[in-house]
Amino acid sequence: MDGQSVKKQKRIDYVDLFRAFGIILMIMGHIGFGSKFNRWYHAFHMPMFFFISGWFYKSRKDASLKSQIIKKARSLLIPYICFELIVLAVCFTFIPEYRTLNTFQYVFWENTYYIPVEYGTNGISPIPGAMWFLTALFNCELIYILMDRMFHQKWKLHLFVFLIAVIGMIAAQMIPFRLPWAMDASFVGVGLFHTGHVVKGTKAEKLLYIRWRWTLLLGIVISVLIMFNKPVNMRLGNYEWYPLFWINALGAIVAGWNLSRYTEKLLKKTSYFSYIAMWLKGVGKNSIVYLCLNQIVIISAIHIVSLLGVKGFLMKFLILILTMFILFCFEKLICNTKAKVLIGK
Repeated sequence: MDGQSVKKQKRIDYVDLFRAFGIILMIMGHIGFGSKFNRWYHAFHMPMFFFISGWFYKSRKDASLKSQIIKKARSLLIPYICFELIVLAVCFTFIPEYRTLNTFQYVFWENTYYIPVEYGTNGISPIPGAMWFLTALFNCELIYILMDRMFHQKWKLHLFVFLIAVIGMIAAQMIPFRLPWAMDASFVGVGLFHTGHVVKGTKAEKLLYIRWRWTLLLGIVISVLIMFNKPVNMRLGNYEWYPLFWINALGAIVAGWNLSRYTEKLLKKTSYFSYIAMWLKGVGKNSIVYLCLNQIVIISAIHIVSLLGVKGFLMKFLILILTMFILFCFEKLICNTKAKVLIGK
């Protein structure tokens, strides 16, 4: 989701589509498309963003560490703080239950905390949506930059990444409290980030360019395997059977990456589809806006759609359409005006 990681590098359209699909799946999950759907998309939708960020990572040992930290803070921490303050102001104003929460403790410490719908606050947690991911990615990238400078031999880097990823999974389960600013998720993210980085430019990169038949077969196999594992959720620190978590996450990433490539080719074929492609690329390019604002927009959309008296799947579908439209308006408002300072630009 850190769309500014490599400003000077040419954007890759199908990667923006891949990001967009991840964002749409996240929004569908927040709307509530069912437990099986949640189980399926949680297995890979956050891992894919760590992987993409690693794929775009460029070693900058010539740059000062301070400049790299400032750059990452600007693109990730500024949006986190700005959007948290905006969203919390809205929540405190319109959701009375929210005023009983020690919210700022969660913003600056345990930002992976989650409150189920049945415990009040209309289902919105102290850290709404997936904003915790911004701090997780910041920690992940900072750790990786430091490791990249420390380990000159690749085997040492590989070993350290393996160890820190395992520690992240164990810590989430064994320590009676969550580490600040999603640090344990960051440790696991380092493994996914590193995988994305080392795949690029190697023989393994061929997996990101397989034929559509193999893409579909892989997607089906991984979807079945996801159901064999218990529910996974990086925010909550649930990884269940570790080997299957990694197989499912990386397998789904490969399938999703290839599916995005073929989808982009399909959308280019007609002028009508090209508008859909343009919209999806915008979602992917400016995914940080959708990530930060989706929760309060969903709550607003639920209130609006409920006035129509529709129920079931149709209601959820209309909420999704309305949510995406409102978020699209926010994207244009923020990214095309001076308000883009909110996303670190």
